[in-house]
Amino acid sequence: MSPPDVSLDGWQDAQIPPETPLPFCPERSVGLSLPLPISARLDLLVALAEQAGERTSRKEVVAACILGAPDGAEELVRWLRVYRRSPADSVYTSGSRLEDLELRPARPGPRTRPWRHRPPPAPA
Repeated sequence: MSPPDVSLDGWQDAQIPPETPLPFCPERSVGLSLPLPISARLDLLVALAEQAGERTSRKEVVAACILGAPDGAEELVRWLRVYRRSPADSVYTSGSRLEDLELRPARPGPRTRPWRHRPPPAPA
């Protein structure tokens, strides 16, 4: 079965060389609103990457998740159903609990990151 024919709204006209790293490709805003526990988990994933010495952002983590999403319809549908049935307290990573998540609305704009104010840790 071939992938569905999806319009990429002008992507073909962008003339992106195939070897261009994804972070350097033209962008298109997707305007998402996420459930607060999912948004908090996204913040936890950013913090997890930063604890490992990787500078990243919510946008980059979402993009990486989309890139790593399953290509097959059955697997994608399975993950959609898992999401739809999951309770709010299922979002925590190991060592964290729902009470630990910041569930207050975030202000618009980039999140403050500690590494933006100090040099990154030296590689091990």
